[in-house]
Amino acid sequence: MTQLQHNSHSIRENTFRSSMRRELVELQKHSEHTPSLEAGIQLVPESAYNDALYLLEILYNYGIPIPDINSTNHGSISLKWYTEDGTATMYLCGNGLVVYDTYSDEDSKDDGACLLSDTDGLDELLGSLRCLYFGYN
Repeated sequence: MTQLQHNSHSIRENTFRSSMRRELVELQKHSEHTPSLEAGIQLVPESAYNDALYLLEILYNYGIPIPDINSTNHGSISLKWYTEDGTATMYLCGNGLVVYDTYSDEDSKDDGACLLSDTDGLDELLGSLRCLYFGYN
């Protein structure tokens, strides 16, 4: 990789990181203004936002498209992808915990949970996404 290519890649990564950070901050602000405990809605822990940014950077480096990002009523951040072949959802619960499921049109389902520090579990999760998006694991 030439210096010019390296600089261009670094700029794209920094732009992506800044964009995702802004989106997560806006999501956090919105979540904090939502009536919570009275309505049975759990607040998303701060660590889930940090985990989301970390995982989004990994996904970006794997070429996985940016998902729909939302907070859930059970206190996690959801990342959701829709493709012609199915859907995939990841829930970032905080403290490094990721719960995921994928469904394809062929009625196959893959689901599980792992910690972001669990490289084998994370590789399985990324494999499910690669399979859904690119047709290979």
